[in-house]
Amino acid sequence: MTPRATFVIPAYNAQAWIGDTLQSCLDQTVKQIEIIVVNDGSKDHTREIVDAMRIEDSRIRAVHLTQNVGRSEARNIGNKEAQSDIICVLDSDDKACRNRVKDTLACFELKKPDLVYGGFILIDTFGNMEKRFAPEPFTREASIKYKTHHICHSTVAYRKGLTMNVQYEAGDYSKLGIDDWKFIWDAHVKGYKFAYVKSPLCYYRRVDGTITYTRDENEVDKVKSAFLEKAFV
Repeated sequence: MTPRATFVIPAYNAQAWIGDTLQSCLDQTVKQIEIIVVNDGSKDHTREIVDAMRIEDSRIRAVHLTQNVGRSEARNIGNKEAQSDIICVLDSDDKACRNRVKDTLACFELKKPDLVYGGFILIDTFGNMEKRFAPEPFTREASIKYKTHHICHSTVAYRKGLTMNVQYEAGDYSKLGIDDWKFIWDAHVKGYKFAYVKSPLCYYRRVDGTITYTRDENEVDKVKSAFLEKAFV
């Protein structure tokens, strides 16, 4: 039976969180799903944890890469493997809200978009709630001005057909952790329709030491500016 939605989760040395992440997917109110973990050459116990949970629940599928290819390519690999028409993004240290799939599918059905995103709840390392964020409408003008679109990527879902024309880009975008930012822009530039869900769709975990907190923000600004200048000259 074809799943109604597919979670694609890139994972590199994710042993600390991957169990909670996968459990949040398994606990969805919509049960007809699949979960694809792309283990990106992890050196820790990510593989063992994923395989143990996969044995317990066949909805989990694993792609174990022997070498680290970066999260962009890991996402692209997972997207190609997806059997569902709807792909839900989730990072290996975040958690899906229990109604993530239900609310996402309802938005696709009601508004007929190509890409959906929503609100999220910021949590600390231990899972304690820090702040709730409501989604904002995507506007080209504001996104260019502030060089951000205020979309939490672990709330994003899109139709698989979109991935035939839009992929995650490696290189500087992946190294700086802004491949998700560029993916949204590429989808917008190519004319895909966005819609958002007001309710929270994920728990976004704030973890010190991840790329979000260690990257060179000057370099991020430089790469973003170069893209926007080229795209909207």
